[in-house]
Amino acid sequence: MVGRGITPLGRHRQRERFARAVEALPDEVDPAFADELAVVALLREAAASSGPDEATRARMRERVLGASPAPLTAVDPRRHRGGGARGRLAVALAAALCLVFSLVGMSLLLSRDALPGDALYGVKRTAESATLGLTFGEESKGYKRLEFASARVAEIETMADRYRDSGGGPLGGYLSALTDFDADAAAGSRVLAAHGATADRAALDGLRDWATAQSTRLTDLRGRLPSDAAGRTGTSLELLGRIERRAIDLAARTTCPTTDRFDEIGPLPATDDCAPPPTATTAAPPPRATTTAAAGTPVPPPNQPPPTGAPATSAPPQAPPPATGAPTTPARPTAPLPPVDTTTPPIQLPTLTLPIPLPGLTG
Repeated sequence: MVGRGITPLGRHRQRERFARAVEALPDEVDPAFADELAVVALLREAAASSGPDEATRARMRERVLGASPAPLTAVDPRRHRGGGARGRLAVALAAALCLVFSLVGMSLLLSRDALPGDALYGVKRTAESATLGLTFGEESKGYKRLEFASARVAEIETMADRYRDSGGGPLGGYLSALTDFDADAAAGSRVLAAHGATADRAALDGLRDWATAQSTRLTDLRGRLPSDAAGRTGTSLELLGRIERRAIDLAARTTCPTTDRFDEIGPLPATDDCAPPPTATTAAPPPRATTTAAAGTPVPPPNQPPPTGAPATSAPPQAPPPATGAPTTPARPTAPLPPVDTTTPPIQLPTLTLPIPLPGLTG
């Protein structure tokens, strides 16, 4: 039926001719479609012989038509409209939140290399403030402030390199970076100096080294800046010099009492003499009298041997030393004791008389 080289229009006409030949069966048979029409006749006979008979079809029709339909539930159109509106609103809000988060993430990513004067520099500073708010501990916040100040110096270096051939670049960017540097340096110094003066001297050493390093960077950078920005750099160098001197003075007096006076860069060192606080000493108690070794036999003190052949007299008991801080009363004068006779009287031994037995009188 279909041959090669037939145009689309000819193929369309051939399909219409075949459709009319199928509709004319079995009355008319087109000789051009004899084989195809024979297949169509066989398919019709197979469908008629393999399908259900008339009784089965009638029974199926009654069963389908006699089944009771399921009851329909009433639907409130207002409720349906309200639920649909809430669903659409939730989807819209979720999409808006996803869009906002995506924009914020992209802004933070692109603002990492922003410089003063760029459109995303405010986003960068806002992210730094959020990072500082999520930092816990005063010492950690102090170091974070110094990190931000070092970032300002790095931005000034980048601007100086970028605008080296164009006259130095925008002056406002340099002045803004130097102002932010002074604020972060002073805030970090105030926290770390207070912590190092009372708890950890290592914080003072780190603050001193940081101030020295930043002074070197700004001094080397000063010659590449515009004249107005170079003059403003002197204020920052003076601030770094004060921070370095304050760290050295506080480190030298870590063992001394500190003052309660503060300025913009931290606590002020004391001006009085640095002396360690006095420590309380306990006096040793005087030697106490020894007890007697046996009843009726006194034992002399260890530094005074008794005289040979004479009984030693027991020393009067001494009162214990008064407790520390208790008020003491003056001792009353005592009368002189009478002299004691130290001569030993002769010991009288008793005499015993034994009778002499006579012979013949015993027993």
